[in-house]
Amino acid sequence: MKKPLATSLAIGAGLLVSACGSGGDATDQQVGAAVTSEAPDPNNPFAVAETQMNERTMAAVGTDVGDSWVRKMIEHHQGAIEMSRIVLQQNPPAAIAQMAQDTIDKQSEEVEDLRKLVAGGTPDPGSAEVFRASMASMQQAMMSATGADVGETFMRKMLAHHRGGVAMSEAALDAGASGAVRTNAVKTRDGQQREADMTEAMLRGEPMPAAGTPAAVTPAASPEPAPSARPSATTRPRAQAPATGTPAEAAGPHAGHTMTGQ
Repeated sequence: MKKPLATSLAIGAGLLVSACGSGGDATDQQVGAAVTSEAPDPNNPFAVAETQMNERTMAAVGTDVGDSWVRKMIEHHQGAIEMSRIVLQQNPPAAIAQMAQDTIDKQSEEVEDLRKLVAGGTPDPGSAEVFRASMASMQQAMMSATGADVGETFMRKMLAHHRGGVAMSEAALDAGASGAVRTNAVKTRDGQQREADMTEAMLRGEPMPAAGTPAAVTPAASPEPAPSARPSATTRPRAQAPATGTPAEAAGPHAGHTMTGQ
């Protein structure tokens, strides 16, 4: 009775080893196929950078809504800088390379300005909740944005990135951010909107407005020349002189409120 049992066990063990060996080969083949199918998209070298940006932005929490916006916007801008550096390594067309370098220069300067506004104190997680929806929407749009080549993919991702910056800044303004933070939130919102408009134009095939972009960075300068042009077109300069000063003074606040509502 013992010998047949031993023989049966030996046979069974041999079959089990054989089965494990064949199963391992099949698994190895499946893993290899999966690795091949999940190979990085050569047109999208930004996945890691944008994922890390989203994680850092979500984790940034300040003492109040304004401080949370400051901390999150620092990470938002850092993400744009990193993505711009990545695309510059891909030898993109000249216009896209210029766009990326401009982004690095502008966002680096803004990050330094924002760091001066970081407040000390105990973080309030609730103050960060007002940004959750806009950040989630931005991340989804960025991760799904693709193009025919690296340059187009970069532009489409940056378009979603800029729109996210607009939405985050509007959330801070709607939640009552005040003082210097509010001033910077308005500036950031308007700047990000201009960048989004420029990127959309480039995606349509329009040339990059190299000279227009820096001029648009100072929105306060645009309302002032308008009143000065009115007296030259009138025949009664004395009657227009008092009115010229009044609209010029009023143009600044009204222009600011108009921009805030955009």
